[in-house]
Amino acid sequence: MHHAIKLTIFGVVILSVGCATTSSQFRSVKYPEAIAFEQSLGELADIPSRPEKLYVQPLNKNEPCKLPTTKEQQERTNFKAYWDGRCKNGYAYGFGRDIAISDTHHYEEITIHDGNGDNFNAPAVNYDFVNNSVVYRMGSETFPAHSMFGEYIQNDYNGFNVMYSTGTIGAEGNALITQGSPLNPGRVLINDDRRIVYKFTDNTSAPIVNPSAPIFVAETLDSKSKRPGGFSIVRYGNGQIRHFKVKDGQFEPVSLPEEYLALVNKKYNEVTLAYREASSKIESARRMEREYLHMACSGNYKIDGVDVEVSSKICSWRSQFKEPFNDALAKYNLKLEEQKRTAQSIEQQQKYQEQIALQQKIIDQQRSQQAFQDSMNALSDLGKQMQNSGMQMQQYFLNQSPPQVAPLSLPGSEQVNCVNVGSVTNCRY
Repeated sequence: MHHAIKLTIFGVVILSVGCATTSSQFRSVKYPEAIAFEQSLGELADIPSRPEKLYVQPLNKNEPCKLPTTKEQQERTNFKAYWDGRCKNGYAYGFGRDIAISDTHHYEEITIHDGNGDNFNAPAVNYDFVNNSVVYRMGSETFPAHSMFGEYIQNDYNGFNVMYSTGTIGAEGNALITQGSPLNPGRVLINDDRRIVYKFTDNTSAPIVNPSAPIFVAETLDSKSKRPGGFSIVRYGNGQIRHFKVKDGQFEPVSLPEEYLALVNKKYNEVTLAYREASSKIESARRMEREYLHMACSGNYKIDGVDVEVSSKICSWRSQFKEPFNDALAKYNLKLEEQKRTAQSIEQQQKYQEQIALQQKIIDQQRSQQAFQDSMNALSDLGKQMQNSGMQMQQYFLNQSPPQVAPLSLPGSEQVNCVNVGSVTNCRY
C-alpha cells in the first residue's frame, strides 16, 4: 500500500514572481515584526528523554536472554514476550523478531540487537496489530535522532483510510515530517524546532475546481500549545498570493518582507530534504523486513513455544486490508477524475472568457485607432478649408481697386485731402 508522495518546489508554489500582493496594496511588515511571534514563545519544549532500560525474559527461551521492553508493556494484563533469534551474554542478540502480547495489545518488532540490551542505532520495523500501524525506523548513535516512515491504517465505521508519515527527528528533538495519503492528493509538512512549528498545507496536486479556494497555506504555531499565530501565506487556485497577520483568530492582510519569505522558504526546504533523507535511510529497514518475511513466511517456518496463529500473523496481516484499500482507491480515482473534468471545464471557461476579453480589447483598440484617424482626417480637412478660405480672401483683396486720393479746395487757402475707400470717404486737413 506504500505510494510515494510527490514534493512540490516551494519557490514555485509560494514565491512565484508577479503573483504576490504588492506592498502598495496592504501594510508593509518589517522583519522584526514578522518574527516577533516566534521570539515571544519563550523556552523550548523538552527534548524527549531516553526511556528507562527495562527487560523481560522471553517465554520461549530457556537460557538467559534479556529482551528490551517498556514499563507500559509490563503493566498490561497477561503480558508475554517471545524472541525469534539468538541470545548472547544473557541478552537477545542479532537479527530476529520480538513478539509482545497481552489482553489489550499485540506488538512486534523485526530488528538487530547488539547483545548489550540495545538496538536504537539499528534498523527496526515495528508492527502494532491492534492499532493497525507499521513504523520503519533507522536510528543513530545519538538519542533521539532517527529517520522514520510510518503507515497508519484506519478501517472502521468511518470507512477506510491510510496515512503515511515520513521524516527525521534530530538530536535536539526537532521534527521534520511530511504527512500524506495515497487516497488524498494533499499533504502536510511540519518543521517543529520545539519552540515554533512551521506548518505547510499543500493541495497543489489536486485539480483546481474552485479558483478562489486556497491550495497552499504556510502558517506558524506554538510548538507546545499548537496555537496559531504570527503570519500566514496563502496561495489560491487562481494564482494569487496573500499574506496575513494572525492574531486572536483575526486575519489582517499585509505585505511580508522578502527576508521573512526567504526564512519560510528555508523551513520548507528543510522538510523536503528530510523526506528524501529518511526515504533513503529506512531502505535498510525495508530490506531487513523482506529478508525476515522471506524466511518466516515460507510455509514451514515455526517458532518454538509460539502458537502458529501468532507466529504467522505477520505474514497475513496486510491481506485483510487489500479489498477495502482497492475499493477506497477506486472511489478516490473516480472522484479525482470528476474533479479533473470539472477543473478542465472551469479552465476552458476561463480561457473562453479570456479570449472574449482579448477580442474586445482588440475591437476597442481598433475603434480607438479609427477614432484617432477620423480626428486626424477632420483636422486635415479643416486645414484644407482654412487654406482655401485664406486664398479666397487674398484673391478678393487682390481684385479690389486701389484707394483713390482726391484733393479738395475749400474756401481759404487751406487744403483738405480726402480718401475714398469703397463707399466711405475720409477727409483730413
